[in-house]
Amino acid sequence: MKILLLNPPASTSLSSTLPDKYTSVDIGYYPPLGLMYLAGYLRERTKHTAAIADMVAERLTLADLAALLARHAPDAVGVYCASATANSVRKICARLKELAPALPVVVGGPHADIYPEETLEWSSVDYVIPGEGEMTLAELLECLAAGGNTSAVPGVWSSREGKAVSGGKRPAVTDLDSLPFPARDLTDYKRYHSAIGKDKVATTLMTSRGCPYRCNFCYVQYDVRYRARSAANVLAEIEDCLKLGIREFFFFDEIFTVDKKRVLAICGEIVKRGLYITFEVRSRINTMDSEMLAALKKAGCVRISYGVESACDEVLKAMNKGITAAQAREVTRLTQQAGIEVFLDFMLGYPGETEEQMRRTIAFARELDPDYVQFAITVLIPATQIYRDALASGQLRTDFWKEVAKNPPDLIVPPLASDKYGREFLEKMFSQAYRSFYFRPGYIFKRLRRISSLTELLRHARGAVQLFSGSREG
Repeated sequence: MKILLLNPPASTSLSSTLPDKYTSVDIGYYPPLGLMYLAGYLRERTKHTAAIADMVAERLTLADLAALLARHAPDAVGVYCASATANSVRKICARLKELAPALPVVVGGPHADIYPEETLEWSSVDYVIPGEGEMTLAELLECLAAGGNTSAVPGVWSSREGKAVSGGKRPAVTDLDSLPFPARDLTDYKRYHSAIGKDKVATTLMTSRGCPYRCNFCYVQYDVRYRARSAANVLAEIEDCLKLGIREFFFFDEIFTVDKKRVLAICGEIVKRGLYITFEVRSRINTMDSEMLAALKKAGCVRISYGVESACDEVLKAMNKGITAAQAREVTRLTQQAGIEVFLDFMLGYPGETEEQMRRTIAFARELDPDYVQFAITVLIPATQIYRDALASGQLRTDFWKEVAKNPPDLIVPPLASDKYGREFLEKMFSQAYRSFYFRPGYIFKRLRRISSLTELLRHARGAVQLFSGSREG
């Protein structure tokens, strides 16, 4: 069988709670890594094949689905779905059924992880695959090809006599080295880039899955089991990417630096093999030290992202973040000292947070003076502790995301996490945060000095235009 895997359009129905002027800044395009893993597994481990249509990067709409079906002639279609794109995905599935009523439609992704039964209630969806889907999808296609009982496939949800039926939970993959590499060659991989990168082509690479930490605002805790690939396996994938001409990487792990010994092994092998790549990683304040920073720098790491979230230890404790502001200050300093760019994330409007605490966080961002900063208005997302707390306390009168899962509206406005402030106030704080950080003359001069190509200059310029237009209104 041949399956067409769809990455739904980015122009979704989600309102980010941010002013529109900030949400259109060029953030680049990253490849649909999950779909590429599925395609790679099918190609190497089964007789089935896959094609990938990235509707985001290719800027495809519902009107293009008929042409996609005609071009690929699939025996089934799989669609990636996050809760934020649920409405878009439901429309895609409905259109697929209009065009080919007998075509099996499979939905997977974070939304399916949390709400498999509700997703299956959409009349246009035949199967839902929660969790890691490589083996599950392969077995489902095998079952469909043989005309077998699909409701017995572990990890698959299907309908039987109008009721949702589960084939049972499939365990997560324990040996990540056993998985084939993502099928990047099935995408137009040269179109992917980072908005703040220096190369024209970039890709994501995941060296681990899961997260061992339990921040109260993060849905990743829904599957906290942490597993990591070996250094040798990671290096083999990097070398495969080099054959495609890809030299810039974003290590997309939730936290790349969980295991110091593994980090040092990966960095050491990159240097030993003379690979001459550049990459950025996501780290965590309390997992980083000077030895790792030196190794990362030598191996080609150009940027590290840290979730600092707040300047106030009392807020960090409420988040169950497990770090302090003093630690954030020291690790930021060490990273800058190592010659690696710093990208810091901060949150505004956490439950119980006061205006004074938010202003301290905004000032703290300026004090730390990273190369990039991202502020976010805290919202309640499914499968997080703060979402469960809001339901238990009555702050949320209904299970918002469950209702969205059943019948996604055209506009999804996630509920605010703050129990003190409204949307208008938080949007103003958000605008002030960005203005006070990015429009400092010293910061602007520093960034201009570091731009090394016309492509990089144009990406920064597009972002600056958006932020500047926003600042005059905010």
